[in-house]
Amino acid sequence: MFLLLFTFLLNLHAEVQPIKEVFEPKGNFSSEEYVKVAVVQTSPGVSPVPATKAQAERTKATNRSQLEEWVRQAVKNGAEYVVTPEFGVIGYPDIPELSSEDDNYRSREDVEPYVETIPGPTTKYFGKIAKELNTYIQFGLAEVDSKTNKYYNVAVVVAPSGEVVAKHRKINLFEIENNFLSAGTDGVTFDSIIGKVGLIICSDVYDSDVLSAYKRNGVEVLALSTSWAQYNTGMNYFKRAAQVVSGYLLAANQTYFPDSGVIKPDGTTQSHIRQTEGIAYGYLPRKK
Repeated sequence: MFLLLFTFLLNLHAEVQPIKEVFEPKGNFSSEEYVKVAVVQTSPGVSPVPATKAQAERTKATNRSQLEEWVRQAVKNGAEYVVTPEFGVIGYPDIPELSSEDDNYRSREDVEPYVETIPGPTTKYFGKIAKELNTYIQFGLAEVDSKTNKYYNVAVVVAPSGEVVAKHRKINLFEIENNFLSAGTDGVTFDSIIGKVGLIICSDVYDSDVLSAYKRNGVEVLALSTSWAQYNTGMNYFKRAAQVVSGYLLAANQTYFPDSGVIKPDGTTQSHIRQTEGIAYGYLPRKK
């Protein structure tokens, strides 16, 4: 009986529990006073491992194109800052012997065909779109440092000018990521139309040192690209991070154990989606 109960609770824990989703907050938000932001909840296609360079490039091209569609939809709906998920450009492999939430690259050889420099082809691709649409775009990929040959999990932001304005290397690597990635050392901030933005990637969100540093640096917005894969939901961690920094948090997640949305500094949500692949919106004070 105990075993059956334990199995039931484990399965219940593992399933994504539906919520009443809020895609956009109600109210009147003047564009003169507020910036509409968007977080995209989506997952890229399966990435082949092992892969040739040509296979990896085709995979990234497909994923970039799919992300572009989401960005264009968000901007059509008024968004001026769009956040997309962690590793959205390179995706993740499907390892048959592992559960979907545990699928990951397992060695440098696995991820090697997918890495690229920054600036590079992906920053050029999204930079052109950002300039065309006059928006900020945040996206995730795997970087190779041309000087050290180290690999990093990065979130990059291109501005409406088309230029790269921020690049954050994930600091708090999760489980086996240490097998194929190096950790970043410092958080990254930049000034924007929504204030001083600090970038974070997935498990950085519960790293007290990262959050405390951003708090000291006066960050007003945490922009989170994530691929949450544990504990059904990361929303409680996202809310806590917003409260710690006393700033807004924009969470763009993949769809393993999804939760995306825009969270206010007090930990309450403007928007929150879970079971739907799509876009959630929010409104942040516009900085003059």
